[in-house]
Amino acid sequence: MADTDRSDGKTDYYARRAAQERALAERAADPSVRRVHVELASRYAEIASRPPNPQA
Repeated sequence: MADTDRSDGKTDYYARRAAQERALAERAADPSVRRVHVELASRYAEIASRPPNPQA
């Protein structure tokens, strides 16, 4: 996905967003809301773990 390729050193941003989403998931009372936050955390963590794309 081109819109999630990292080319500008935003690893910290995506890692921070993953942590924020995990915290929100822990506090969510509604299971469907919790699932959304867990999914977002997973996606942010995956993006943070990618090597930067120097061609973007």
